[in-house]
Amino acid sequence: MSTDSRPTFTTAQVTLTDADTWYPLPDIKVGEGCEVVIKSSVDNTVSVKVAHNDDDSKAAPFILDNAGDSISLRIKGTDQIVVSSGVAGQIVELITEK
Repeated sequence: MSTDSRPTFTTAQVTLTDADTWYPLPDIKVGEGCEVVIKSSVDNTVSVKVAHNDDDSKAAPFILDNAGDSISLRIKGTDQIVVSSGVAGQIVELITEK
């Protein structure tokens, strides 16, 4: 992994307005060698599911069990990730270097 400083980063939020619905993350290109951090908002009341946008991954998603939990992924873009929750109104936050 490069230790060079990146010139810019970006953040975004996705509000899961409906329960048990998969929402795509905003389409953000991730810098070469960088990661995207996906976090369950500290105000969430239930777990958040994170998956690749395909049926197999959605059937066995990665679970952010607690408010404030996060996962980092080294991917080229966020358009392939979807998030969901069993309760409406949960929020997913993300940050990445560009």
